[in-house]
Amino acid sequence: MKIIIIILLFPLALLYSNQPDYKYRIDEQIEEYINRHYSNKKFNGNVLITKGDSELFSKSYGFLNKEKELKNADSTKFLIGSITKPFTALAVLLLEQDGKIHLDSKLSKYFPEFGLSEKITLKQLLNHTSGLSDYKSIDDWYKDSQSDKTTPNTTIEKMSGKPLLFEPGTNFRYSNVGYILLGLIIEQVSGITFFEYINKKIIAPLELENTGIIDNNSEVKNLAEGYTTTPRESTQASYINYHQPFSSGNMYSTTEDLLKFTKAIMNSELIPAAKTKEIFDSGKYYGYGWGIRNFDGIKAFGHYGGMNGFVGAITYIPDGDYFICILTNDDNTPKVRITNDLVSILLNKDVDLPVKTDLISISDELKNQVIGKYKIKENHFLSVFENEGKLYLQEGNNEKHEMFPYDKYKFSFGLLEFNVVFSDIVNNKAKRLDFVGSRTILTATRLE
Repeated sequence: MKIIIIILLFPLALLYSNQPDYKYRIDEQIEEYINRHYSNKKFNGNVLITKGDSELFSKSYGFLNKEKELKNADSTKFLIGSITKPFTALAVLLLEQDGKIHLDSKLSKYFPEFGLSEKITLKQLLNHTSGLSDYKSIDDWYKDSQSDKTTPNTTIEKMSGKPLLFEPGTNFRYSNVGYILLGLIIEQVSGITFFEYINKKIIAPLELENTGIIDNNSEVKNLAEGYTTTPRESTQASYINYHQPFSSGNMYSTTEDLLKFTKAIMNSELIPAAKTKEIFDSGKYYGYGWGIRNFDGIKAFGHYGGMNGFVGAITYIPDGDYFICILTNDDNTPKVRITNDLVSILLNKDVDLPVKTDLISISDELKNQVIGKYKIKENHFLSVFENEGKLYLQEGNNEKHEMFPYDKYKFSFGLLEFNVVFSDIVNNKAKRLDFVGSRTILTATRLE
């Protein structure tokens, strides 16, 4: 279940940030907050928060390699997943600046055999308004991600015959496929590989010494090992063929390099200021490679990233010149909640600490009280069931998620942003189920 972030922003941030004890308070609050996630096995990585040229918070947590007990540090590199997209989008804009492409050009100019390519523009690929579905709509896409036979072109071939989700330009739907196409177009137009172009036009000019593109044969110094963690165990993340995400998500970086890159975008170091403005004015929810966050009329920009064993998030708030970055080498990280809460702390708002979720044992009687089917809304159901002694929650026919008890009627998960709490016990059955994060997110009631 994906939850789209809405970042809370208030002008009072400027007032609070000028108080003498601001940095000390921020440091203390964030330390306590992240420590709670770390103790819950939901954070293993680096945090960097700045305001203007001042560093408000910077700290590393956990291990870059748990087996060798090598600790994370400022120099640790992390796979950044979809935070690659702002780099890909900037590369397209640099080609436009050189007169080699036009954003209003049709996809058919570059991929005439791709189904319905005559209806889609490059601009629509950039801001996810093309109507293309994601590669997860491919049968056995996960198997493809682990196969070394998968290439960007084989992914595009499989996507070519699929119908559009909507008429291009009329709606928004996030699609990695659009950014894979953009990466292939960068190669077509520039005559060099995606890696070579990104390195030559972005990484080298901005002196991003700890940023690069990962491939299946890469040996990158100080690159963290990726993990998947639950309250029960932590294991090395499953293998992925990095050619599968390609230009939609195949880069690595550090918190410091992502700060430099973000500031370079915001300060128009490689493109004119008018084009920078267009990046963020080009879509309602998503511009050219950047998510657009808006609350009470105040904007912030950012991106989330995920890769087998890795999670990341960058957020830039123009009002106050704040930058927030988290990079972790464990995919059991609630990136949306952490980002929201860090913003709230910066803006002097109270934030509830995550509850402690140490794994406990529960009785068969309690299991039977929560097992059942729950209705969220019409034709939208959740199932709670037991399999081989473990409890699971499943939404419809989607992937099932193991439930880990940490208190009576309270359960946590791996890879999900929320906990689940059962209540209203009548005739030895729970009648209500709540998804709870920093607040109650969703409620479902038992079907009799």
